[in-house]
Amino acid sequence: MDLNILWLVPIAYCIHIVEETPRFVPWAKRYLSAPSTFAQFILGNVIFMGYVIISVFLATVYPSEWTLVLGLSTAAWIFSNFTLHAFFTLSTGEYSPGVVTAGAVYVPVAVYIYSNVLASGLLSSPDLAVSIVLGFSIMYVPTLIQVWRGKGKNRFRSAVK
Repeated sequence: MDLNILWLVPIAYCIHIVEETPRFVPWAKRYLSAPSTFAQFILGNVIFMGYVIISVFLATVYPSEWTLVLGLSTAAWIFSNFTLHAFFTLSTGEYSPGVVTAGAVYVPVAVYIYSNVLASGLLSSPDLAVSIVLGFSIMYVPTLIQVWRGKGKNRFRSAVK
């Protein structure tokens, strides 16, 4: 298996950022309470892109069990981002900026990468599970913190009380 397919994740992420950029901050202020400024949006994306690039780099240049799990977690991370966008779009009835590229780009890329890794036998089932838990945690933990720190200041938190 060519581990370079992991580089599809940062490419997909760049495409996704293009869709989110013009509308995400106003939408996120209503539903997540953060980011509340464009600078915070940029900082968050720089941090996440750092995680993606470092993880993919380590997996492709220094392949070992733990670097492959870390690199593969980026594919789980983009898939989990799709689930968040889809959830918010469906639960609020409002377009979540990023839902189109998350569905049209993230899902196929994540499925392609996971199916190739699974078929290759490079990682065990527990390793695959750890990569999924890690990727989802990296997406969900900061998002849940943003929602709950909003303390009723956002529409989503108010609606789920």
